[in-house]
Amino acid sequence: MTRDRTVANSELAFRTISRFYRSRAFQPVWIGPQGVLPEADTLVDALGQAETQGLDPRDYRIGQIVGRLSALSDNQLAELDLLLSEAFVRYCTDVRSGRAEPRNADPDWFLSADRIDHLAVLEATLENRNLEQVLGNLLPSRDEYRRLRRALAGYRQLVAEGGWPVLSAKETLRQGMRGPAVLALKGRLEVSGDFTAAADDQPLFSSRLEEAVRHFQARHGLEVDGVVGPKTRAALNVPVSRRITQLVLNLERLRWMPRDLPDRHLLVNMAGFYLKAIEDQRAVLQMRVIVGRAYRSTPAFTQNMTYLVLNPYWNIPTSIAVEDMLPKILKNPQFLDREGIRVFSGWGSRAEEHSPRSIDWSQLSAERFPYRLRQDPGPKNSLGRIKFMLPNRFAVYLHDTPRKGLFKRPVRTFSSGCIRLEKPLELAVFALKDVRGWSRKRIEAEIASGRHGRVGLAKPLPVYLVYWTAWVDEDGTVQFRDDIYGRDRLLEQALAKEGGLGV
Repeated sequence: MTRDRTVANSELAFRTISRFYRSRAFQPVWIGPQGVLPEADTLVDALGQAETQGLDPRDYRIGQIVGRLSALSDNQLAELDLLLSEAFVRYCTDVRSGRAEPRNADPDWFLSADRIDHLAVLEATLENRNLEQVLGNLLPSRDEYRRLRRALAGYRQLVAEGGWPVLSAKETLRQGMRGPAVLALKGRLEVSGDFTAAADDQPLFSSRLEEAVRHFQARHGLEVDGVVGPKTRAALNVPVSRRITQLVLNLERLRWMPRDLPDRHLLVNMAGFYLKAIEDQRAVLQMRVIVGRAYRSTPAFTQNMTYLVLNPYWNIPTSIAVEDMLPKILKNPQFLDREGIRVFSGWGSRAEEHSPRSIDWSQLSAERFPYRLRQDPGPKNSLGRIKFMLPNRFAVYLHDTPRKGLFKRPVRTFSSGCIRLEKPLELAVFALKDVRGWSRKRIEAEIASGRHGRVGLAKPLPVYLVYWTAWVDEDGTVQFRDDIYGRDRLLEQALAKEGGLGV
């Protein structure tokens, strides 16, 4: 069993601090000849505001520290110095790389935060006496983190003001309806900033109110129809405290990310079902995506895209061949011919092709399936017309799909782990931007030819697959999504072992 990170953090802090004090002949860090140094006050201020980072000041024993700030005896001052140093080390760790060990909190998270040398940070702080700048530099510098922190402050203010009301009415509400339930809906949406009731205080479900409902539905990943049915009502009735928890959990995930992402990269948020192509810190392309089913969930990781394939073959993984294809073959002997799927004796380059009619499919199973199924390029190919390759141990890649209608669904967990793209051609144009001769027109012509081919990128394109159930758009819109893979629950449990969420 893995030890709690609380224990590991305490041991790390103890070892780090012990080495540090030995290296300076056990001279105090935060105490000078005239008493407590200004840097101690700066640190105490930062620790006291830890909740603005989605952290808990109690983790840093802020109460004990404050209680000793007016200490007079040498023993008390020595205790204060040690408490401050320990708090400094733990706070640095938490804001730089997160409170929980990512893989312990989420077995499907494979992104790594940047680590720091605590002793070097302490030395630099002592040498330059610029603690405020040092602490500020430790924070994630990306806009997503700053926006999420502002949202957290806003939602905590909502709690201080009493939160939002619960909608008790069970009836479906839509434009044209009147009554107390409509007034209650207006009040609820006004609290969360989706509706301004000042100019519309009548008990009528107006077109303005419908637009507000649509806005709420869009930012919560619901079907955007302007009607308050069971799913929309359930989302409206989620307590503010639960939304604060989501914000705190996703601030933690942002601390798990590499500190600086390249100027040009792709970001796929599985929980949000979207892909963004980022260039010079700006999203130049955005599209909906389909991700893995709950039992074939897509992991969070990063890898470089190095090439793409036009008119790809689909070598069907054995697990999918057995679990998904075999029942269909048994039900309909013409299934393979209809779908353009061919049968080979194995996975080697010399594998022989077999006629589907020469095989007794009823005798095959997960334990005995010696064949490889391969779908030819064409309009029915499950990978569509373009496949984007980022070689990785999870066999996850990005690709087109012939099933375009699925992108209209609000929850898009339909794949076997790979990412299906709403706009594959646009992504190909972005990926091949610096590859000479590969214009949009050339890509379209190659696809239309039906020829199978591979095109290398001019330089690797980093792809980040993340899992964020809360984020804030560039325009300030706070977005929430359901925990489709149960990873919020796991992270919440892990943070509870660290002492709680402090929400």
